[in-house]
Amino acid sequence: MSTYLVAYCVGHFEYLETTSEEGIQFRVYTVPGKKELGRFALEVGAKAISFFTKYYGIDYPLPKQDMVAIPDFSFGAMENWGLVTYRETRLLCSSSSSFIDKSCVAYVVGHELAHQWFGNLVTMEWWNELWLNEGFATFMGTKVVDHLFPQWQVWTKFLNDHVFRALRADALRSSHPI
Repeated sequence: MSTYLVAYCVGHFEYLETTSEEGIQFRVYTVPGKKELGRFALEVGAKAISFFTKYYGIDYPLPKQDMVAIPDFSFGAMENWGLVTYRETRLLCSSSSSFIDKSCVAYVVGHELAHQWFGNLVTMEWWNELWLNEGFATFMGTKVVDHLFPQWQVWTKFLNDHVFRALRADALRSSHPI
C-alpha cells in the first residue's frame, strides 16, 4: 500500500451498514443526526464494489470498505485504502434531493471506489503519472453509474464534461503526445 493512502478518522460518528454481494462489509459514517442521508451512497457503494469486482475479474482485496462524510472537508473526496473520505455534499443526500445532487453523489462514490483498483491496488510509479489514476477512475466512475442508473444517460454528460474539453486541449499548439 502506498503511504499516501493511509487514513484514519477520529470523532463522534454514526453509521449505516450493509454487505456487498461478495460479503464485503460496507459502512457510511456521518456526524450525529445525518446518517440517514448516507443511505443512497451506501447502496450505490455496495453495488459499485460488486460491479467493479465482476468487471475487472479481480476481487476487492479488503474485508471492508468505509466511506466517511466530513463537514468542511477541503477536497471533494480522497480514495484512502478502505476508508474513503468525502465532503458531506459529495456523499450525503436525501430521498427528496434533486437529480443533480443524487447523480453527483453516485458519480463521486463510483469514481472513488474505482480508485480502490486504479490508484490503490495498482499505483503509479511517480506523481507525474497521476493522470493515469484519475483518467481510469473518471471513466470507470461514469461506467458504474451508467450500469446502476441507465436512465440517467450519463455518457452525454461525460462527453460534455470530459471529451470535448480534452479535444480542445489537444488542439492547442502547446499540446504534445503522451
